Amino acid sequence: IGGGMVFTFLKARGLDVGSSLVEEDKLDLAKSLEAKAKEKGVKFILPTDVILADKFAADANTKTTSVEEIPDGWMGLDNGPESTKMIQKELEECKTIIWNGPMGVFEFEKFAAGTNDVAKTLAECTGKGAITII
Repeated sequence: IGGGMVFTFLKARGLDVGSSLVEEDKLDLAKSLEAKAKEKGVKFILPTDVILADKFAADANTKTTSVEEIPDGWMGLDNGPESTKMIQKELEECKTIIWNGPMGVFEFEKFAAGTNDVAKTLAECTGKGAITII
């Protein structure tokens, strides 16, 4: 899971997500989906670190932090570098990949690395025979 959906799942786990995007009406669904994945033995991947911003803008101040340490007033706008590496490693094993959207606010350069790096990995996976649906 990447992009804005991450923070709904993190909040459903009981974590503080600052001013990150959260679909409050989907918290129960997030808990249910994660529980179903566990029951079926499906690996459920969420970022462990994120790039934060103090405002939704290209010129925002930024910092990278663990998902357990998102402070009030800050919002997650991209995967952190460790999470991106983890996701790339997991994708290497996949034979079918469905990508539902960007990992971060790629329209702002400061928050584009996660999306760009995962896109490059998807292209490599596809070149090695994976079926990739974007």
